[in-house]
Amino acid sequence: MLETQRIEPVTATNTELELMLLIQPEESLEWQGEVNGRCTGWHDVESSSHLVSLVQMISHEGDWLTVQSKRLDAGPVGRYGQAMNTGKGYHVEVAQVSRGATHNWRIGIGSSADDAGNEPCEGVSSSQHLSLAAAAEVLVSWLNGHGLPLGYGAALHVYG
Repeated sequence: MLETQRIEPVTATNTELELMLLIQPEESLEWQGEVNGRCTGWHDVESSSHLVSLVQMISHEGDWLTVQSKRLDAGPVGRYGQAMNTGKGYHVEVAQVSRGATHNWRIGIGSSADDAGNEPCEGVSSSQHLSLAAAAEVLVSWLNGHGLPLGYGAALHVYG
């Protein structure tokens, strides 16, 4: 006889709901990166297609990109996305910042990425190496306020 398992619904606390509701997809975004060893400085993100071209810009191992809520460092609430070309693929992290706490998710393919880990200064697992197209898809979706596209997983690390 097959045993069935009951799946319990996940409920969010009021604080978690407030965090999700505070961030609007219409917010202004800014970006900076390092390409071929040169830092770009901060610039405005103009559109989703501009964001895709920014991800395409980090085409060499060691190149990286950060896109964040404009003036994130000066405010209590915002979000950011980061991508780095590791030479084996793209390492992507997204985060929400709210009043001193940062919820940082390391993104990967499938549910195995949920358990793959997210420790600062630690390497990424094979499920967390994304293609160029996947890195662009995740960042555009996240920064447009849609969350992660279907088929991706994420390992959480909370900074206090």
